[in-house]
Amino acid sequence: MSDTVSVADDSGIKIIEGIFDGYFMIGSDAKKYPVPMNYSSKSKLIQWDHLKLRIMSDWSLQYKVIKPAERTYVKAILIKHEDGRFQAVDDYQKRYNLNQAAVTFFAGDVGDEASIIVPLDDKADYAAIETIIK
Repeated sequence: MSDTVSVADDSGIKIIEGIFDGYFMIGSDAKKYPVPMNYSSKSKLIQWDHLKLRIMSDWSLQYKVIKPAERTYVKAILIKHEDGRFQAVDDYQKRYNLNQAAVTFFAGDVGDEASIIVPLDDKADYAAIETIIK
């Protein structure tokens, strides 16, 4: 990750680069920035994606993927964690946390098959949903 933390001259726009952890962007300034669930779902963000955040002068946040992590697609089954959140379990019984907004968008339910996107390095505990098959 680069050490990019900058403020544009007179515009007041702050630009920060960071890594997506599944829920937040961890900035090069070591702060956690909330990534909206609808953006991460629509963009199919996965852990280790490199993002650029623009904090506008009105404090609105604009994210952009600047370097996607290497990815692979995995077949999984939807389950519900004891806390009520949906997760995906692959053929090797590895569990992945999911974006709950994406599960809702695809009308996912326990037992549905899903195509999920995970980092190639297999060290992630978060997956993006490509699609859910009823």
